[in-house]
Amino acid sequence: MNRKFKLAPSPTCACGQEDQTAEHILQRCPLLDEERKEVWPSPIPLQTKLYGSRQELEKTTTFITSAGLIV
Repeated sequence: MNRKFKLAPSPTCACGQEDQTAEHILQRCPLLDEERKEVWPSPIPLQTKLYGSRQELEKTTTFITSAGLIV
């Protein structure tokens, strides 16, 4: 995500584990576990979060907003 949109000075996520990719942010970043579990109590595939139904995309928007992410 960082490299494509140049949102941060470094490609490394604040968690220090991986680069800030859409997959990392939406699926694995430990700093966002709480927000992720509030929106998606059960694991959901990345494809659904990015390309799913309108309802699923609204959940992705809710997650981004609640996590304080800027895109």
